[in-house]
Amino acid sequence: MLIPAWCLLTGTCPTGRAYGDLPTGTKRAHAPAECSNNGLCNRLDGLCMCYAGFVGLACQRRTCPSECSGHGQCKSMQELAAKSDALPLSNVTKYYGKLETTTWDVGTSYGCFCDSGWSVGLGDGETQTPEWFGPDCSERHCPSGDDPNTDADETDCFGVVAAGGRGIGKQGNLCHVECSNHGTCSYKSGECECFAGYKGVACSKRTFE
Repeated sequence: MLIPAWCLLTGTCPTGRAYGDLPTGTKRAHAPAECSNNGLCNRLDGLCMCYAGFVGLACQRRTCPSECSGHGQCKSMQELAAKSDALPLSNVTKYYGKLETTTWDVGTSYGCFCDSGWSVGLGDGETQTPEWFGPDCSERHCPSGDDPNTDADETDCFGVVAAGGRGIGKQGNLCHVECSNHGTCSYKSGECECFAGYKGVACSKRTFE
């Protein structure tokens, strides 16, 4: 980790937008502060000693819970806003600009972007639900399937509002019907336990067929 020479010479530490401070106006707060007010400065070496939950040269950003458990990536709010497969599903947007007011947290707030073995999104062939989920991506959805007892296709998500209410499934979009509505899912293993009379990885087949 490279520390700016001026920090060593002056006995100060790097600065970043403060998570917590006193506002200086109706729309002005989160002023630059030593160690972003998220840590203590070691005057001898110019290094910030970050409080739990914060990392960075100036303790300027949050960590992700459990480092996303090995099933996701830790992304900034700015990065997540630009992804069509980040939850809650919505149209791709941009989040940047006013560091002194509304978008001060553009590079400081981070969250887990969970992995998925299938395509996630609102488009054709994409599913509205990812495989791995939870704040730390530690839980796993079970396989999806169409309920064999109905004429309707429960996996059809065309026109269906995605969780969070910010996006609508396009033609060919898929709903995730866990265990085909005929089993319970172990979110630890991602495996269905089928109800009596049903079988298959997604419990989508009747045993008498």
